[in-house]
Amino acid sequence: MYYPDEVVEEVRASNDIVDVISRYVKLTKKGSSYFGLCPFHSEKTGSFSVSREKQMYYCFGCGAGGNVITFLMEYENATFPEALKTLADRVGIRLPERAATKEEREAADLKSALLEVNKEAARYFYYQLKAKQ
Repeated sequence: MYYPDEVVEEVRASNDIVDVISRYVKLTKKGSSYFGLCPFHSEKTGSFSVSREKQMYYCFGCGAGGNVITFLMEYENATFPEALKTLADRVGIRLPERAATKEEREAADLKSALLEVNKEAARYFYYQLKAKQ
């Protein structure tokens, strides 16, 4: 389902990233950021950083990063609508139920395809940077 950017931004802004991630990862405050063990790869020292000011997370070990929505998508292996609904329910925001128009669906499909292409390109270039050549 397609949701307007304003609704997505309202849900994202209403969910503090530190509060959400701390339900899944034990975080310790160090300076202005919070650190913990990355849930996306195994490690012994905490390289997973969460910034309340920026509302972003980043792992210095594996390179995972994003906002509260992308965290839920990655951690729970959820789709964008599922993650958005979970976060909206958490803060009591009701998501619109209307069906998307044909143009909105096409735009959302194009955006999703472009994001997937960019993810694959990023994975390829990351692999090339780390490869011994």
